[in-house]
Amino acid sequence: MQSERYKAGAEKFEEVYPRKASEEPEEFERMAMENLFSDYWSREGLSTRDRRLLILGIVAAQGNDAILKLQFSAGIAKGDLNESDLTEIPIFVSQYAGFPLSVVANTAARKVRDGLSD
Repeated sequence: MQSERYKAGAEKFEEVYPRKASEEPEEFERMAMENLFSDYWSREGLSTRDRRLLILGIVAAQGNDAILKLQFSAGIAKGDLNESDLTEIPIFVSQYAGFPLSVVANTAARKVRDGLSD
């Protein structure tokens, strides 16, 4: 049986990502649900879109292709982002993170955008 914090975090996780939390999570996932999603994603003050945009900026600056694709895809699936965001976010990031890192963001966004037309 899962804790109330796990259940609250899993509910928030499912609002943020287009998949379900595990019924029988391993320790790492349990901690993410009980802390990251139950405590931080559930705080008032920032919308899901705000949080997603912050994550996109941070991971773009890190050149983290995997998390860029995850966030772009989840943002589209959950309605936090639209197709024009997939163009505009990498362009804007280029001015703050630099052109080489914005290429990584643009490539991730293009892969998600290309998947929309499939």
